[in-house]
Amino acid sequence: MPELPEVETIRHALLKGNLIGQVILQVEIKNKKLVKEISSENFTTSLIGQTFHNLERKGKQLIFLLDKWALLSHLRMTGKYFFDEVPVNLLAEKRSIGLIIYLSSGKKLIYCDARCFGAFYLQPRDAFRVSVPYKNLGPDALQEEISVDYLKNCFQTLKIPIKVALLEQKIISGIGNIYASEILFMAKINPLKPTNKLSREEIEKVLYHTKVILQKALELGGTSVVDFISPFGKGSYQQELKVYMRENKPCYQCQTTIIMERINNRSSFFCPHCQKLEL
Repeated sequence: MPELPEVETIRHALLKGNLIGQVILQVEIKNKKLVKEISSENFTTSLIGQTFHNLERKGKQLIFLLDKWALLSHLRMTGKYFFDEVPVNLLAEKRSIGLIIYLSSGKKLIYCDARCFGAFYLQPRDAFRVSVPYKNLGPDALQEEISVDYLKNCFQTLKIPIKVALLEQKIISGIGNIYASEILFMAKINPLKPTNKLSREEIEKVLYHTKVILQKALELGGTSVVDFISPFGKGSYQQELKVYMRENKPCYQCQTTIIMERINNRSSFFCPHCQKLEL
């Protein structure tokens, strides 16, 4: 579930926890499925003795920069980070600890993942940007400039529903199911509208509302509608949601009933009046 605002909130929390400058003393892997493209033994031995120098993010990926390695972390659906201990009220998380990194400060960096869909990639620091998964990510929805011409070219080639296109991380990285529904509502575009049918003005609206919504969600610590929680606690952007998880409730703008439709096996929420399908 964590999308760009949630992952960026986690990044801020880890930096505030004085992660930078800490040396890795020990690595305890509780779930080997989380470690990709390298054996758990090599993963552990490569990390021990390394120092955290920076923590970056692109899209939904966290990137821990060490002495000679880049540790990429994708939280997928239910990944979470905690310092030292998992809060006592989160017993389910205590049962789903996947990785523990012991730091020179005496602290522990704990990664929990109830559904075990998360992924860790350990790659040479000087090569990770030209390696998968990083090289397959499109421009970051908040940190990088995205032009109307770039999106128009992508959309003309794809010819798929705009809702599906917004979730395609090779085009724009960072948008997930929650914010895609919210962006399209604010842009007054039906989620089923084919990308090659979008006007230049509609693409401009998509870009504008992408930046505005993601920035506002970041300011509010992300959206906690299911189980997202950062080391800071829960976010509050769920109070700002206009259509997501509001099926059968009245639209805030026209009072028409919000509907939910499965598009490419993902739930999409929209107002059939405000977001008419015009081809």
